[in-house]
Amino acid sequence: MPKPSFLQPNYESVATKRVWITLDDGPHPRRTPKILRALAAHKVKATFFVIGQNAKAHPDIIKAIHDQGHGIANHTYTHPDLTRLSLTSIRRELSRAKKLTEPYEGKSPLFRPPYGASNANVELAARELGYRLILWNVDTLDWNKRYKPDGWIQHGIDQIRNRSSNVVLAHDIQKTTADHFSMFLTRIKALGSITFEPPSTL
Repeated sequence: MPKPSFLQPNYESVATKRVWITLDDGPHPRRTPKILRALAAHKVKATFFVIGQNAKAHPDIIKAIHDQGHGIANHTYTHPDLTRLSLTSIRRELSRAKKLTEPYEGKSPLFRPPYGASNANVELAARELGYRLILWNVDTLDWNKRYKPDGWIQHGIDQIRNRSSNVVLAHDIQKTTADHFSMFLTRIKALGSITFEPPSTL
């Protein structure tokens, strides 16, 4: 089984930046499609770490994400703090979600634990199911009231500016994220030479 992969922050100031866009907790019936439209307008691909129960409720949106060339990855079935669960319960959370994401997963399927909370049991369950465990190094805090409605954009840009390799965390269930996502992508592009990495490179 593949070992978990952890991406660490890189603070080196460079001319060219690699940016991975990742979105957690969806899909949402109205906000995810709006974010998909923004991504299409900017010709940017993203990886959606979906919650299984939301994927089950909105299979048409999951198909749209996949059909538009974006990645789909496992974010558990009910979004618990996995570090508070037994190994058996962790396996169940990942396996239930996997039944929904597996048809759309690539050769190296990805998993992100809710809240970024991980321990030895979480890593073991991920390995057993063939997942690479992916975290982030740019947290927009788009869910935080302090950064709404659009302060999360500047917060994210400030982190991206001096890093060469960026894994950006945002949430497609947040209204303010959907409303301002196009502006966020515009601001990233304005930083200079940017390469938006496709989901397969994660």
